[in-house]
Amino acid sequence: MKWPPFKEGTLVTLPADAAQCPDLAGTYRAQGERRSGEAGSASLADLRDFLAYPLDLPGLRETPTPWRASPQAIVSFSRTAAGWDVLALDGQGARAVGRLPLRQAGPIPPASAAAAGLPSRDTVQRAAGCTQGRLWVSVRQDWRQHESIGVRRHVAILRKEAGGLLVTVQRESDTLGMLLPWYTNDSDLFQNWFAPAADPA
Repeated sequence: MKWPPFKEGTLVTLPADAAQCPDLAGTYRAQGERRSGEAGSASLADLRDFLAYPLDLPGLRETPTPWRASPQAIVSFSRTAAGWDVLALDGQGARAVGRLPLRQAGPIPPASAAAAGLPSRDTVQRAAGCTQGRLWVSVRQDWRQHESIGVRRHVAILRKEAGGLLVTVQRESDTLGMLLPWYTNDSDLFQNWFAPAADPA
């Protein structure tokens, strides 16, 4: 996949056809097994954290008690007309409910960004769609801090495999100095599989 220049301010998008959506419904262990990606790269150590932070899905950051990643933690997907409802339980009292839209494009409304705990200078765009039996989610977060600005971009592709959930992620991060002329870039491509788990109901 080729990233557009980060200064363009555009999202990566893939072909989208609702008829090609996968059946993601099920319950999965929140701790995944790395399938590919270098050991030092970013990872999907916890599915709830990945959905709540890089993908910024609404609701999943809001837990009555702090989320504790553990072997007991699970994430469930339930199909709705608009996509999937997501339920995350850490097995130690933390519970979060979110939504994974089937189709979405454009900036996230400021109120949603504030509710997600994003700094006021951050802006987030998200797009989603289905293609070839996979759900893809593309997220771009532009941030500004002190004398630097940056862009974090993720494209995640989700599909069922062997009863579990296979998530492939390509990530790109760019940082630019505003006063001094410096620039950094780093990227990762990694894949984790989340085994099926018992339904919490």
